[in-house]
Amino acid sequence: MILIKLFITFLKVGLFTIGSGYSMLVLAQRYVVENYHWLTIEEFTDVVSMAEVTPGPIMINLATFVGSRVAGLKGAVFATVGLIVIPFLCIYLISINYDKFKDYVVIQKIMKVIRPMAIGFITVAILKLLRTSITDLKSAIVAILVIIITYVFKVNPIYTVIGGILFAMFL
Repeated sequence: MILIKLFITFLKVGLFTIGSGYSMLVLAQRYVVENYHWLTIEEFTDVVSMAEVTPGPIMINLATFVGSRVAGLKGAVFATVGLIVIPFLCIYLISINYDKFKDYVVIQKIMKVIRPMAIGFITVAILKLLRTSITDLKSAIVAILVIIITYVFKVNPIYTVIGGILFAMFL
């Protein structure tokens, strides 16, 4: 039964979110932390942080971790497949029909609405993670430095991650 719950939970996350993996975090956090208590908010924040710095899409990493934590290898598979099945089918259908529909006014209008929605979802996810990630002055300074180094000075995020790991090791 838990495998079906994992599959359906992540199916809903994949189905009802728009935009990048970051926009999915809001709904994922609601299910994983608030509804099913599979993780605490602190664990969720830690998993999101690790999913961000490990190879692969953040939400696939998150679904795989949660599924594994809840039901082992089978749980990881069910959660991950649940997450990707609907977006995969949508992208596939769009890709084979995009040239036919890309110039339709209604498609252009939909895209003008979807883009700001994705930004809104990402902002909500950031604000939720902010509460558990920025816990003291040191963590606030690290966050500000990463923003400045990566966004303002356009340093490759790979170097920022390596620098952060080295910084943490020598603290």
